[in-house]
Parts: sequence; structure tokens; C-alpha cells
Amino acid sequence: MESELQTRKKGEIQVCPNRLTIEFRNLSYSVQEKKVSARNEQQIAILRDVSGKFRSGRLTAVLGPSGAGKSSLLNVLSGFKINGVTGCILVNGVERDLEEFGRQCCYITQDCYLMDLLTTRETLAVAASFKLNPKIGKQERNVMINDILELLGLRKAAHTRVGSLSGGEKKRLSIAQELLTNPPVMFFDEPTSGLDSSSSLQVISHLKSLAQGGRTVVCTIHQPSSRLFEMFDDLYILAEGQCLYNGAVNDMTSVFEEAGFQCPKYYNRADFAIEVACRERGANIEKLVAKNEKEAFANEKEDPDGVIGEQTTMLRPSLHTAVQVAADSLGSRYPISVWRQICVLLRRSVLCTVRDLHLAQLRLAAHVVVGLFLGGVYYGIGDEASKVPSNTACLMFFMMFLFFCNLFPFVHSFPVEKLVVMREHLNNWYSLEAYHISKLIAELPLQILCPTGFLLSAYFLTGQPPDGTRFLQFWAVYVLLAALAQSLGLVTGAAVEPQLGVFVVSIPMLIFSF
Repeated sequence: MESELQTRKKGEIQVCPNRLTIEFRNLSYSVQEKKVSARNEQQIAILRDVSGKFRSGRLTAVLGPSGAGKSSLLNVLSGFKINGVTGCILVNGVERDLEEFGRQCCYITQDCYLMDLLTTRETLAVAASFKLNPKIGKQERNVMINDILELLGLRKAAHTRVGSLSGGEKKRLSIAQELLTNPPVMFFDEPTSGLDSSSSLQVISHLKSLAQGGRTVVCTIHQPSSRLFEMFDDLYILAEGQCLYNGAVNDMTSVFEEAGFQCPKYYNRADFAIEVACRERGANIEKLVAKNEKEAFANEKEDPDGVIGEQTTMLRPSLHTAVQVAADSLGSRYPISVWRQICVLLRRSVLCTVRDLHLAQLRLAAHVVVGLFLGGVYYGIGDEASKVPSNTACLMFFMMFLFFCNLFPFVHSFPVEKLVVMREHLNNWYSLEAYHISKLIAELPLQILCPTGFLLSAYFLTGQPPDGTRFLQFWAVYVLLAALAQSLGLVTGAAVEPQLGVFVVSIPMLIFSF
């Protein structure tokens, strides 16, 4: 890591020490879809025997109309999608090892899933805690964070909460999180989506600089302007799940012209490529597909010890070195231990909770108010044997309220964080077990405080026996019930949609109340 720090100069792009070239052959991806009128499932092909190569040090654009398979291609190459995939994916001429490759690449999705209550600097500090070696001191981390903030133009927004950032700033912050470990491969899904022309140009300029530092940078893009299009080095055009072109941007028009597609003078080449892919310039795009396949197989049939073999021999040691360093420091796919993951996640959860106490205050107030209300309705019934049925109903309502009030908030709260968690987990920040444990620990104070406030306001009003042992038994049962409801809410929120989750948990809510 010291060598990485030495290669970085203030205001300059950090040079990537490991160059990785990604090559894929006969790659197919399909999904199963159930028919409405039948029970059997239908296979829908998203990618159909596509081949290509993404080179290090070059910025590659994946272009194509909606539904062409652009995002699916990145999902498959990055390892986000593994089911329904066939074909061969090579990294520096060696078949991809998914776990090792996961440490070497990052995938920034189209939408920026970030924690809105953290500031820009805090977001990078949390990412550094997850991604960097624990031996790196706090001062060195601050230097790295400052350099990245300066590099991506986020210095002025360093102390601004993420929820108040503009779309372009969020995009750059997502990139900044992954730059901390200087990954040799970076995938971007629609990095300019939702941005104006100025912000789009700024983002693509940064991606261009990253590629010039030796990284393999691949991004999908939808109808770029002429100015943006000129910034790309290579182009990969998809149409109907097939590849029409894979090569340098400047060679595209000549290749299309050979296939019978003439680009008008002074016409945006990106628009022309989209029109060809949509068959607006002619229906016979199979010529381009066949030509691309022929060139791909021609390159494959060249001397295996030639260009590709030479490149494999030259780059394989650096790949091994990077993986070995990661394996020595990790012992697993994650940069830090599970215990440290829990600590960082817990610190982030507590910080977000402290900055948004409104919900916590409402939960506590609701428990106290409802406790007073039930205490008034069932006032003094707990000390008379003749009122045992009413006391049973009272205790049932106690349990129903505690289960209900601690269940439904988590059915809806987890889906809010789900997209953030999935992005960070799939980019090898932390394990799902560590997230779940930290979530339970972070909510523990409220899980104890709310039932306690409820019992203090309802137990004595209803005339329950004033016995310390009995009160502690009541308290322990209700705290455990609240914890059970929270866990069930988290599981339900992770398994099904929030609307369906409310219905699914209603039945166990009634069962556990009796």
C-alpha cells in the first residue's frame, strides 16, 4: 500500500499498478420468465453469443438501444449475475476466478445508492475503513481522502450531507469510494443518467483520466453528444443481445460503411450507431454481427503464443501479485475481519440514528402514550381474581402492540437500505452476516428503552402485582418479543416487497400475541 501512496501526487490521477484486459467469448445470458397463461417457464435470451475485449488504459463505451443488453453485459462481466450465464470470460488470458476478480474490480450502478445522513467526507472515511488495510494510519487515510476529494472536485462539498448533493456530485462520490483501493477494472452503468451536459462532461472527463492511469474503464451510455462521444477510446455496440462492433471509435464508420451503412456527413456518430442498431438505417444488421464474430474468431485463431500469449505472460505475474497481497491481508474476500466490519457498520448506524432522532423519539413516545391509554382502559384489573378474563385480554393487547410496533417499522426500513447494502456487499466491502449483527446491536438501546417505557406507564396502572421479580419477568418477555419482532421484520423486508410484507407478517403477529 505504501507504493500506492507514493504513486499518487496531489491533483493527479493515481496510476494503476496492475493492468487487466478482459476478454469474453460466446457469452450468453438468459433469464426465466413465467408465462401468465401457463405454468411452464420461458427462457428469454438477453445476450446471445457475444464476444469482445476491453483493454486496459482505454475508456470503452457500451452503446445500444434500450433492451439491447448493455447493463446485463456489465452485470455478467462483473460477477453480479452468474445464473443463466454461459461462455468464457478471460482476465489477462486466464479464465476468470470470480472471487479473485471481485477484489480487482468495482461496479458503480446507474443509481447512486448512498447514506443520505452522512457527509461526503464521512462517506469516504467509512469506505476507507472497509476497503483499506487496517495497518494504514489515520493520517495517511486523511491524505488519501483529501487527494480524492480534490481530484473529483468534491472539496467544497466535503462537509455537505449526501442527501443535499447534486446528481453529478453523487456520481463522483460513488466513483471516489471505489478509487480508494485503486481498482484496475471499473464498470459504470449509465454514469451520465439524469445529468445535464456540463455534469456529464465532467464525469466522463474523470473516467477518461482514470483510464489514462492504466485502468480498464467500461461504461454503458445512452445517446451521448458528439463531444462526449469523442472522449471514448473504444466502442462496443449491442443490438438485440448481439454485438455489432467492437473496436476503436474512429474506425466505426468505416466498418459500418463496408457493411452498407453510410454515415451522413457532420452527423453524430453515436446517433448513427443507435439508428443502425434499431434497424432504422436498414434491416440487415446481421452483416455487422457476422463480421464482428469473424474478426473475434480470427483473433482467437491467431498464434496462441503471439500477441495474446505475450500479453498473458507479461501481465499474469502482476495479477498474481495483487491477488496474493489481498489474500495475505484478508484471509477471505473482504479486506477487514468480520469483527472490524461490525464495528464500522455499528458506528455508521449510530451516527445516522443520532442525526435522525425524530423516528426514535416518535417510537418512544408512541410506546409511552399507548401504555398510558391501555393502562386507563384496563385500570386496576390486575389485582382482582374476578377480572382474570379482562386481565388476559389486557396482556394480549400488550403483546400485540409491542409485536406490531416493533415489527412493521423494520419491514419498511430495510428496503430503504437494501440497495446500499447490496452494492457494498457485491463490491466486497462486508458480509451480510456482519450487517445483520450490527443492525441488531444498533437497535438494541431502543429495543430495551421502548418496552421499558411502555411497561412503566401501563404495568402499574392496570394493577399488576407490585412484585419486582414478576415485573422483571414481564420486562424480559416483552424485550425478547420486541427483538423477535425486529428480526422477523428485517427478514420479511429482505425477502419480499414492503406492500406484500405487511400482509405476510400479519398472521405471525396474531399467532405470537396469544
